[in-house]
Amino acid sequence: MSFRSAFWAASAGYVLARAIDVPTLQRVAKPLVVPLLAADVLPRFQRRERPLAAAGLLGGWVGDVILLNDVRLAPAAATFAVNHGAYQVLLWHRGARPRLGAVALRAIPLAAVSWLGRDRLSLVLSYGGMVAATSALAADPVLRGRRVALGANLFLLSDALIFARSELDLPDDTVGRGVDVAVAVTYVLAQKFLADGLSWGPCR
Repeated sequence: MSFRSAFWAASAGYVLARAIDVPTLQRVAKPLVVPLLAADVLPRFQRRERPLAAAGLLGGWVGDVILLNDVRLAPAAATFAVNHGAYQVLLWHRGARPRLGAVALRAIPLAAVSWLGRDRLSLVLSYGGMVAATSALAADPVLRGRRVALGANLFLLSDALIFARSELDLPDDTVGRGVDVAVAVTYVLAQKFLADGLSWGPCR
């Protein structure tokens, strides 16, 4: 089995675990998702960029492990910020630049989430700003066709769903379960599209 196939198998296991609420399966499958993705994509990065890409994916993996054992968002947000920082540098290397329209579009949901989570405003603005910045950079048309914009937007959606899940009192067996599944699906696809799209080197 290739690393790519193994990645999809682990991802399917993670999503299934959230859908049918099997914590043991989630603890096995979720920590495998990012390492298998890294094994698939890192060889395609230019040698000088591999340490940066590896550090970013490591940050995402640590965040995944933290969220399995700690319901608080702040510790995981710190490691996922490393993930986003690496993606932003790689996006910049590929010619992506922030555009006013893209930034303004993402400022609207960030402001809404900031109001919802005003008791944790520093976390929302710091980490939420990082995720929004990745999304805004990835929206640059110079990267069209690489699916990085889709990946960054899915990351933004996934984290917004996590935050909403933590703030709202949702029934675990109905709406809450659906949100959990949506978080898993959007997160897996976000990491895949971003890492895979950036692994093919600078735009030409």
